[in-house]
Amino acid sequence: MSKGSDQITLKELLTFVKENQVVYFATMHDSQPKVRPMTLFYIYGKFYFCTFQGDPKVAQIKNNKSCQILLPLKDDYDNNGYINMIGSAKICQDMNVKQEAEYFCFFFDQFFDGADDPDFCLMELTFDSYEYLKPGENHKIVIKN
Repeated sequence: MSKGSDQITLKELLTFVKENQVVYFATMHDSQPKVRPMTLFYIYGKFYFCTFQGDPKVAQIKNNKSCQILLPLKDDYDNNGYINMIGSAKICQDMNVKQEAEYFCFFFDQFFDGADDPDFCLMELTFDSYEYLKPGENHKIVIKN
């Protein structure tokens, strides 16, 4: 929990995510964590990322929706911190949101031919809690939804 008078709002955490889209996404496969870098974006009040339908992470989420996102942070003095987001993921089938993803995912056109491309999979993420460790600090702040 927060120590002293340290405070941060969920809105402030979202600002970090919007500015730093590259995150580390963890799923589970056969009782083992699997972590990979992903590009996270935020639209319509929800988090998303694009992937291929046949990618192992899609099957992993179908088997176990639990996931975790880590966004490393660094300040101007090279101090490290992070935002850790804990929740679940699911495949988004909403064509309106999939079409919007074309604009919010900066590399979309490099891999997909449009929102109806059969290889395109849009993952929707929902988080139950957030942990924030401010760069240079030694205690984290926990925000629960």
